[in-house]
Amino acid sequence: MADFTVSLKPAHPDGATVIAQERQRSSIPVDELSQHLLAPTFLNRQKRVLDALQKDPVFSKANQANLSRPDRYKLGLARGKRTRQLVDKHGWDEEDQVMAEYLIDDVSPYHLHNSMFVTTVREQANDAQRAYWLPKIESWQIIGSYAQTELGHGSNVRGLECEARWDPKSKEFVIHSPTLTASKWWNGTMGRTANHAIVVAQLMIPEPGTGSAAKYKSYGPHTFIVQIRDMKTHQPPSTIKVGDIGPKYGYASMDNGYMLFDNHR
Repeated sequence: MADFTVSLKPAHPDGATVIAQERQRSSIPVDELSQHLLAPTFLNRQKRVLDALQKDPVFSKANQANLSRPDRYKLGLARGKRTRQLVDKHGWDEEDQVMAEYLIDDVSPYHLHNSMFVTTVREQANDAQRAYWLPKIESWQIIGSYAQTELGHGSNVRGLECEARWDPKSKEFVIHSPTLTASKWWNGTMGRTANHAIVVAQLMIPEPGTGSAAKYKSYGPHTFIVQIRDMKTHQPPSTIKVGDIGPKYGYASMDNGYMLFDNHR
């Protein structure tokens, strides 16, 4: 049954009308100002990418604010996947992809894969490593995260506690979290999405002549590419505990995660 509010009307002039009136009073040529501030290259790119995004309902923001966090994450996955399909369809370059991310204006669960993971491999790997890893990363055969920040250490990279001990007998690195504060924490794309990660850990090498009771010396933080989930089941091995850190303020569509290692080889 209708109540008295049905007959109420907005005050005049409303906000949209006031803004329109104020804009009409200005003598600034908006199009010319846009060209001056942003340059035709930016504006043309923005229009081209926006035209493609607006045709797909998955990028609509109409109901975004009303979604639960699990639904925001699922929407983020769908948007990330669709964006990648548009990259292939339209041949978008890296700047086009940055523009798409800017226009979508919602952090993608794949963000760390597209940024820190691929960048670290591209900039820090040798030629043979790049030849092996980059095709897998760029084709999304694998999805990667960047695991640097720890529960006890944010930007203090030298203070990271996660260890990578070299075992000269097996010729393997043993990744280990010796303390609770060594937990990898807040790493994006890692909570649910990634199956690989760049793990930043203290490189520990046994000192010569220390025998079976080897004493290890730290050679500082180094980066390691570590598979953290099975490629078919998406489950982690028993030596890795990894998951989503849970609710947080903001970044609802990002699966910020935690991860600990138990002598993972």
